[in-house]
Amino acid sequence: MTVRSIARKGFTLVELLVVITIILLISSLFLGLSAGDGGGLPAGQRFIASSIRTVRAMALMNRGPGTTGVTYANRYRLLILNDPDDEVNHLRQFVIAVGGVSSADLGGVDPSTITNTSVAPYKWFSPEPAQLLPTGVVFIPPANDTQTTLSITLAANTRRSIIGPLADNATTNATDSPTSTPPWMIYTPTNQPMALNTMTADYNPKKWFYVELQGTGSSNHLGRVLLVLAKGVVRNTGSAKAMIDITSENQFAALSLRPNGDVSMTLDADEMEKAK
Repeated sequence: MTVRSIARKGFTLVELLVVITIILLISSLFLGLSAGDGGGLPAGQRFIASSIRTVRAMALMNRGPGTTGVTYANRYRLLILNDPDDEVNHLRQFVIAVGGVSSADLGGVDPSTITNTSVAPYKWFSPEPAQLLPTGVVFIPPANDTQTTLSITLAANTRRSIIGPLADNATTNATDSPTSTPPWMIYTPTNQPMALNTMTADYNPKKWFYVELQGTGSSNHLGRVLLVLAKGVVRNTGSAKAMIDITSENQFAALSLRPNGDVSMTLDADEMEKAK
């Protein structure tokens, strides 16, 4: 007697449903996906944390803007766009910027004397294109930024980002203000090293807040650095003015830059209620 094996074709409906369920579970656990918001606040935290860790890795590798592999006076920054007239990108776009002097451009100058980050031979570049926070997530500027206001009332100086001035002797100039709180620079993301003062209007340079890491990978700021994010929508309210519409004071998240240059993430309201 011959036994014929019958090959089963395809999957049953139950098997398909099990596979789909497993895929959705993996997506929610590891990607933090949320329908329609690109991952929301947790994804925004991860985006910024990942970029800061990339900046730190570049600092530890001493990667600079030169083509010779030998660079000096390097600075490693994560920039956050501050342009209230740009509703789409204001406080949502961020980019890495690396500055320094190539050994080929030193011309006999002592690199320890180069503190002006705006003029040649000092040059800047971005190793990666600018990115955006997830839809509906915005960066909350420090309390002393009067260009952008919040639609909800919070306790004074709380749930606002804190970025102190740089701790070293960088020179303040028209395109880079390291002694401000927060520090800012006028910059155009470019993968070709350029001096800041050569980024003319044709390049459409804009103002960016920034955090900076030292060549050792540690924070280069005085005091605490706290980057606060929120669920909200930016709208322009006039020339160089904007408002962030936030529906609830529970829709906030934050990242702390540790002294060693690493980051920690929190949703704890108490952490964001500390003004300093």
